[in-house]
Amino acid sequence: MNALVAKLIACAIAGALLIGSVFYVRALRAELADTNHQLDDARQQIASRDQTIKGLRDDSKEKGKQQQQLDASTGRVAQKLATARQDIRKVINENPTVRSWADTPLPADVIRLSGNPAATGSDAFSAGVPAGEPLHASGDGTDD
Repeated sequence: MNALVAKLIACAIAGALLIGSVFYVRALRAELADTNHQLDDARQQIASRDQTIKGLRDDSKEKGKQQQQLDASTGRVAQKLATARQDIRKVINENPTVRSWADTPLPADVIRLSGNPAATGSDAFSAGVPAGEPLHASGDGTDD
């Protein structure tokens, strides 16, 4: 019986090793599947990141082109403004009547109103008028 018991014990050990190896292979396969899933997710994230980077680069190139257009347009406007100012100075300097008119200081009320932003409503207008100076009632004539 010793031989039979030894064979049974050997078969049991071999069976246990076989079952253990089956479970070990299953665990390895599950780990491999999980790793493959993580790899696919990482590939998708990399593709998404690369697409985002490409979009940002394209947007940056477009913004650069727009900036160049804006700079060119600003330069043209500045040149036109300089030309217009030169023309105005030329006209002012040519005619003594215009020169004396241009040298006359503006009235204080005009200077005060010019210093305020454009009035877009009655509230904006009344905000630009000092509190110590009352407004004329509507329909009243001017003092001048």
